Amino acid sequence: MKAGMSNDSRSVAIVEDHGALRIFLRDVLQQRGWDVTGVAGTAESGAELVLSTKPDVAVVDLHLASEGGGASLIRRLAGSEAGTKVLVFTATTDPKELDSVLEAGADGIVLKEGGLPELIDGLDAVLRGERYVSPSLG
Repeated sequence: MKAGMSNDSRSVAIVEDHGALRIFLRDVLQQRGWDVTGVAGTAESGAELVLSTKPDVAVVDLHLASEGGGASLIRRLAGSEAGTKVLVFTATTDPKELDSVLEAGADGIVLKEGGLPELIDGLDAVLRGERYVSPSLG
């Protein structure tokens, strides 16, 4: 723990169905001073995690291998009392699908191909109350 962390602690939950990526994101974000409230692999367990721990931001994989996928989870979180920002982490570049994610209430979209630097930019932006969309999506 770095000195002075308590004043600006930032919490994040990770909802990603690829186990190795989920663990990698958790470890890297923890190393960067984020308080990771937990990780989940399905929309159902992700909703439970976010609604119970109320992190500042939830990183949600759009194509979760579970009922309704990430889109249903985004709608559920956006309409909840948790106040959690939703940052979509996805490999898809389909404009229709991405527009529907923003309409569902997501605060930002980060392409997986943008890697860690873009994810960090996205997290910082949505924490500041800004909408973030990966630069390559124009």
